[in-house]
Parts: sequence; C-alpha cells; structure tokens
Amino acid sequence: KVQEVNKLLKQFDEMKKIALLLLTVFALNSCSVDDSQPEVHYELIPITRCQMPYTMTSGETYELRMIYRMPTTCHTYKGIYFEGEGNTKTVAIQTVVYQRDDCQVIDYATTAQPTPEPQISNYEFKATAPPGSVYTFKIWTGKNEQGEDTYYDVTVPVAN
Repeated sequence: KVQEVNKLLKQFDEMKKIALLLLTVFALNSCSVDDSQPEVHYELIPITRCQMPYTMTSGETYELRMIYRMPTTCHTYKGIYFEGEGNTKTVAIQTVVYQRDDCQVIDYATTAQPTPEPQISNYEFKATAPPGSVYTFKIWTGKNEQGEDTYYDVTVPVAN
C-alpha cells in the first residue's frame, strides 16, 4: 500500500507540473501586445481667448468659455486642464496627439474656404471663495523663447 500511495503522489506531482506549464502558456498568450493601437502622447495647447464673468458670487456656478486652436490634424481634444491651490487656478487645453506620418499643420490664416474655425470648450466652475476675495485665473498662453510658461492673468472678484 505504501508503494501505491507513493506512485499516486508521484503522478499527482507530474499533473501539477503539467497544469502549471499549461497555465503559464495561457498567461503568456493572453498578454500579447497589440501593435494596432496608435501611439499617442498628451500635450497642453494655449488658450487664445477666454470668456469669464466680471464678478462671481460665492456658492454660484459659472460657465468659463475657453477658445483655442488645434495646431495639427493629429491633435484631438481631451479636456480642460484646471488646477490650482486656493484662489489661483491655472487653465489650459489638454490634447491627445496621435503620432502619425500624415499630420498636417492647421493654417488658421488661410484664405481657402472653408476657413478653419477655432474650437470652444466650456468649463463649469463653482465659486467657493468667501465674499470680498479674488480669484486669479492663470490662462496658459504657451511658452516664450526661453521655454518658460507664459500666462494671461484674469482677476475676478467675489462679490458680497
């Protein structure tokens, strides 16, 4: 009986090895890389104009309108970058850039018809600052010759 038990244990160990081998093969096969997915990176683009209220009231929600221009045909809108601490908020446009060989620069100064239109995106902003304070919106306008970020500051008082 001891020999039969040892024989069964040996067979069981061999079955475990086969099961582990099959599991490994299935795991590696299911993790194959799909080369058909496009390569992308994310990029901020400047806001060319914005529309904001002249004053805000604490507790109210406001629509902030951002106007921007896509630089190439490979850029697509992802959302509004809206970050900051306290009453200072930095605002820019987030894009996904598809890395393709057929990207074309969009010429907004062209006389060809139809002329490309700037895009518009709205952001719902709830004012939470106390009355008498001020919001500073740093509208990202790009980078200067030294590679430093440039901003257009919009100051909006919070009314009593």
